[in-house]
Amino acid sequence: MLNLLIILAERFSMIGLLAFILSRANFFKKVISNNVSYKDIAILIAIFSLIGIIGTYVGIPINGAIANSRVVGPMIAGLLGGPFIGLIVGFIAGLHRFLIGGFTALACGISTTVEGLIGGIIKKYYKNTVDWKIAFLAGIIGETLQMILILAISRPFSSALSLVDVIGLPMILVNSSGIAVFMLIIKSVFDEIDTIESRQAKIMLNITSKTIPYIRSGLNKDTAKVVSEIIYESINVDAVAITDRKTVLAYIGLDDVYDKCQFLKKAEINAFRFKKVYVENSKKGLCLLSSVTAPLYCYDELVGTLKLFRKNKFVNSTDIEVAKGLSNLISNQLEIADAENQKRIADEMKFNALQAQINPHFLFNALNTVISFIQYNPDGASRLLITLSEYLRNNLRYAGKWIMICKELENIDAYLFIEKARFGDKINVVKDIDDDLLNMYIPALLIQPIVENAVKHGILPKDNGGTVVIKIKDNNDDFIRFSVEDDGEGINNEMLDRILRDGYGTNMGIGLHNVYERVQSISKGAFFKIESKRGHGTKVTFDFPKFYEENKEEVSSGFKVVNSR
Repeated sequence: MLNLLIILAERFSMIGLLAFILSRANFFKKVISNNVSYKDIAILIAIFSLIGIIGTYVGIPINGAIANSRVVGPMIAGLLGGPFIGLIVGFIAGLHRFLIGGFTALACGISTTVEGLIGGIIKKYYKNTVDWKIAFLAGIIGETLQMILILAISRPFSSALSLVDVIGLPMILVNSSGIAVFMLIIKSVFDEIDTIESRQAKIMLNITSKTIPYIRSGLNKDTAKVVSEIIYESINVDAVAITDRKTVLAYIGLDDVYDKCQFLKKAEINAFRFKKVYVENSKKGLCLLSSVTAPLYCYDELVGTLKLFRKNKFVNSTDIEVAKGLSNLISNQLEIADAENQKRIADEMKFNALQAQINPHFLFNALNTVISFIQYNPDGASRLLITLSEYLRNNLRYAGKWIMICKELENIDAYLFIEKARFGDKINVVKDIDDDLLNMYIPALLIQPIVENAVKHGILPKDNGGTVVIKIKDNNDDFIRFSVEDDGEGINNEMLDRILRDGYGTNMGIGLHNVYERVQSISKGAFFKIESKRGHGTKVTFDFPKFYEENKEEVSSGFKVVNSR
């Protein structure tokens, strides 16, 4: 029995070598990753059926039967592919054994088929890759079943009993161990795939973080140059090129790749329609120059290509996957950049439309005040016109930009001067401002809408007018606290509950809501509070981060500024 165990182990080493070679093949890696087509399934069935048949041929003839490793092929096929594949491979290998003949032919044929099915059933209920311990147990169960079938079916029984006594334990141990070893090899392939994917994910994340600031401006020669350099430095290729639909925008690496990028081949265009990469391996003299071309899309419209080149070697599957990943990455960033640009245009149009509605109303009232001043106070009319022109100029100049707090206050003073010229002592203003904060930067028109609301909707509706208190205080090392308080009409509870909700946009709430959105967009979760009591006034208080210089990241597109509560 010991000699048989050793001989079986030696014979199995041939199948073990085949398993190792198979595990190195790209096809096999794709199969065990469950990324298979019907063609791949057919090849898988053929390969493991062949392993089962080879297991029979390298077996050892004993007493009119064969001690063999046939079960390894069907069992592994089932453990990898599930019940259907396990059953088919088991049937093919079992049929081959049955046709060879012998008094155990029928029992071995049936048991081989059943063992393939057992492997598939285990795979079905064991969602992840089957552990080698489970595989070892499955081998023991399968081979034990084979011995039972030999005893139950094969005749004469005495010969079957004698055979099982000799081959039973060696076949159970060797084949179970072989199945476990096979699954360990497969696990190593999975570990290798995980390592490669982890490395690629890290590379993609690194490339993403570096390219985002540039691709935001769209696909052009400048961005293509920077992005191609980043990709070239991040991955192991000999050259990188980026094109639009007609010309080469940028390339880096081999000098002779430029000519290969000049024209898009018809085959490439056809591949792009189906969002597939195009691989070309061509010889130039004794030099092999290979490339993989991936399409770049923006909203399903082809806008260019990304090309990766290798010299003196063929493009491999890793290159193709990297090209696909980079193509998706750049395409997604182009779509985000386009969406941001469209939003900026839409918001600018909305901002301009709102300004067009607000400024004429304010302008007409101010001009009427100037006309009335001309009759009895020409000097006052002149000063009023100068202030009005400066106010309007600043609104146009600073809209959507960052300015120092002192500039914002100058514009507020201009607005209040014009309104006080109209309404006189009805409007009183008190300021409590830390001087060392005046040179800090904030988005233009951040405070002014709140002051205008306090005057227009709080103070002016009261017969006797009222007072607006503007406070700008140092809250802590990171934030400035702003507050605008009036003793005017106040806001009713129903409206107060609705002002800061998304989508709220009535005349009495849109101004405060927009200021709230602007604060939150820059400092998510920053303190913002509205306190009001009908007939007793309103107080708006919020914190804003300290900026010692203009924040270049913010653009006017993200914010909507209007001058009404």
